[in-house]
Amino acid sequence: MSFFNINYEILSVQLLPVRLRKNKMKAWISCLTIPIRRLYSLFMNNRGNNLYYLSNNSQVCNLESVLNDVFDPAYRGIYIEDGLYNDPLFTFLFPELKPQWLATQAESGMTDFDSPAVLFTNSETSLLTSAFIVRVPASLSFEPDRMKALINKYRIPGKSVYEIQTY
Repeated sequence: MSFFNINYEILSVQLLPVRLRKNKMKAWISCLTIPIRRLYSLFMNNRGNNLYYLSNNSQVCNLESVLNDVFDPAYRGIYIEDGLYNDPLFTFLFPELKPQWLATQAESGMTDFDSPAVLFTNSETSLLTSAFIVRVPASLSFEPDRMKALINKYRIPGKSVYEIQTY
């Protein structure tokens, strides 16, 4: 934005009265504004980092992009895939009036080629290993702690379990 772009050297000279705009005074004012220019450059760097952070969110494509920007900018080989999940088979209670016959293999006449329906408990239908898996090329050298910190910064708060694997 234009209101953040300030050239303090030009501004300090323009704020001087015309009769004081000599070379010695310009040099003196330039020396006085060095701390302000230093703080301004720190502010602009921090602003750029904040804008980058705000432009990326916890979507998979944005998280992949951030990881590739930091760890693999040349080949962009880092990608994210979903973790393992058991899809629950729902049964019904008596008040719901939707009976379902549950039988053993011997009672149902099932052959070895039929796929049985497996009933999982509530804890078994949750994510078994991780919510998502970050795949990193084996040829890429990276710091796992730094990658975990970056993933924790951008991930969805509910997705707390993840893995980092090389391929």
